[in-house]
Amino acid sequence: MDFFSPDQPKIFFRKITQINSNEIRLNADMIRLLIAIDETKELDQIANEVGMDHARINTTLSKLLELKLVELIQTDIPFLDKDFMTALKINLSQAVGPMAEILIDDVAVEMNLSVSEIPKSQAAEFISMLSLEIPDEDSSVQFKKAMLELIKKQQG
Repeated sequence: MDFFSPDQPKIFFRKITQINSNEIRLNADMIRLLIAIDETKELDQIANEVGMDHARINTTLSKLLELKLVELIQTDIPFLDKDFMTALKINLSQAVGPMAEILIDDVAVEMNLSVSEIPKSQAAEFISMLSLEIPDEDSSVQFKKAMLELIKKQQG
């Protein structure tokens, strides 16, 4: 099965704990992939983390599915919307100037996220990490306060 077809929506997997499993043999790719699988990570993100191309991921993932060590989950992870991201850039620009967009990109990369798809569940951590990049403590606190209010609105 090709898990990377362009018309396929983003897919996620989770590990399954087997209670009555016989001896299972895993190769290095299967172990790396199994360790990296997390139901909050999209498959492209996992592929980047483990450094496997799509063909290798497809083969390895098929084996893990066959062994019933992972399962496909249907989930729509809610992401921060464009209005939130615009407000984030504006608020961060007020604190650090034109470096705001670079800092946003850097923190997203550090957290293994795409700037266009930051899960709402990781918004507070994202804001916290960005605030550490603001040299002025008062500006940092003001930034966090403003952004935490927006996070509450996003979740409400």
